[in-house]
Parts: sequence; C-alpha cells; structure tokens
Amino acid sequence: MATIFGVTSLELTEEQEKALSAALIKDLGTLYTHALSFYLSKIPQEDARGGAVDQITFFVCVPPYIPLEKKRQTIELLNNTMVREVGYKGEMKVIVLFQYHDDEGVGKDGELFADFKARQAQQ
Repeated sequence: MATIFGVTSLELTEEQEKALSAALIKDLGTLYTHALSFYLSKIPQEDARGGAVDQITFFVCVPPYIPLEKKRQTIELLNNTMVREVGYKGEMKVIVLFQYHDDEGVGKDGELFADFKARQAQQ
C-alpha cells in the first residue's frame, strides 16, 4: 500500500501533465502492485523560490516496514521517469521524501485503522 503525492513547479501544458501522470502511475504500478494512490499537483513557478523552481518533490507514504531496497527502487524509478518524461533539469530537481504510517497513524473513513482491525479481529 502506498500513497504518493507529487508537487511540482515545472511549467507543463495540460497535455504534458496528463502524460507525466500516466507515466508515473504506470511505472509506480510495477513496484506498488497493491493499493497505489497517486496525486500530482502543480504550483505556479512564481510561487517557487531558489531550488524549488523546476523541481518536483514526491511524498511517499508507506508502512514503516517497507524494505530499504524498495525505497532505493522507488527513488530510482521516480527519477528515471521524470528525466525520461520532462528531461534533466539539474541537480536536486527530483526529491523523494518517505513518510511512514502504521495502524495507529492512519485514519480511514473516520476511524483509526488500529481500532478497525481490533474490531474485525473480535468478530
């Protein structure tokens, strides 16, 4: 299970943005084959400063037990997909930040997931 949110200041046409999203979803689907959620959001370049111009940051929300090798594969995949789809923009332009969640750190449909699992186990 993974939720991946990308935010970018890249100047993309609507067509380019759709193509980029499709490529990222397709490529990520090779690593995350169960419950992948993906979002891509653009901010205007005039709202970005310094290194954030022409940069994309991916927030990868996954369980804390994800193997180190899968983290490496995710970083490499996101970088390679971005370079393939939009070209190389320079150093520090594809950033990947992992955020971890366990059953006590996730709410689904208004309920703490740990409570949901405990209730399911009692039934």
